[in-house]
Amino acid sequence: MKETSLNLRLNDFIVYKRSLGYDYKTAERYLNKYRSYMSENYPDVLVPDKDSTDSFLNLYQGQSGGLHNAMAPLREFSRYLYNLGLKEAYIIPAKQMPKLNPDPPYFLSEEEISLFFNECDSYYNASGKYPSKLVIPAFFRFLYCCGVRPKEGRTLLSKNVNLEENYIDILQSKGPVSRRLFISNELADYLTQYDRHIRSMFPNRKYFFPSDIDRHYSVSAIVYHFQIVWKTAFPEWIGKYPRLYDFRHHFAWATINSWVREGVDVNAMLPYLMRYMGHNCIKHTLYYFRFVPDFYNDYQDLAMSLNDRIPEVSDE
Repeated sequence: MKETSLNLRLNDFIVYKRSLGYDYKTAERYLNKYRSYMSENYPDVLVPDKDSTDSFLNLYQGQSGGLHNAMAPLREFSRYLYNLGLKEAYIIPAKQMPKLNPDPPYFLSEEEISLFFNECDSYYNASGKYPSKLVIPAFFRFLYCCGVRPKEGRTLLSKNVNLEENYIDILQSKGPVSRRLFISNELADYLTQYDRHIRSMFPNRKYFFPSDIDRHYSVSAIVYHFQIVWKTAFPEWIGKYPRLYDFRHHFAWATINSWVREGVDVNAMLPYLMRYMGHNCIKHTLYYFRFVPDFYNDYQDLAMSLNDRIPEVSDE
């Protein structure tokens, strides 16, 4: 195989992205699908061209999420090759990137939160099996109190949790950016009790919320536990269930609401919320202001004033 083959260039690109601190697992999966497709259908193509790229992406037409996941790393790959001097590499135009339309956030009421955690504790005390009996209630409380992404909780390493000094390090969660979360005494005390119990079961565990000594829970397993508790707490619920990610939405929404009620200078505090939540773009934090009734009229003015103050950071 030639040194200039598409396969080797893909390998070099993935190594390059990981060297920058990106996890790149999903992107690598789609690039490997692209690799297999090209090997079977365009074996002589050494640099992405329009015909082969369009042909590959046609496999995902009608799947907005799948098309986006296939297109984004492929576009990055071509830009990488272009910057290396391979000017013939076809770069997918930005306007062709599909717009994702995620479900709107669901903001939990105080009553729903109380019922959820009461049911969570009761359910796992009565019927939970180890380690889920210990891990699941603590995991859900961590998401609720800190507003982290579910993946950040699932893959949190034990060595990155410092309960004596009340902080938790989230390392390279979304790209190479890391952040330190300072937590309340109440949460630190709760997690200290949890840590003591789970440590007796897994003394040298790798993950803070483990499914085994060296494994964390999968997405599907955590979603399953969340839905079990929600269905038990709200047996008469009609329609779509809230999602685990709604804990993160609620954290942002509740924080902004508390600022408004207390008369805090939201303009001054917004960058702190942006940093705490790990947003790499101010508009991702501003998104939540439209859901705060008392602040809605000032949302546009704030958005416009901050656009010049805080530069956007590219995902790439």
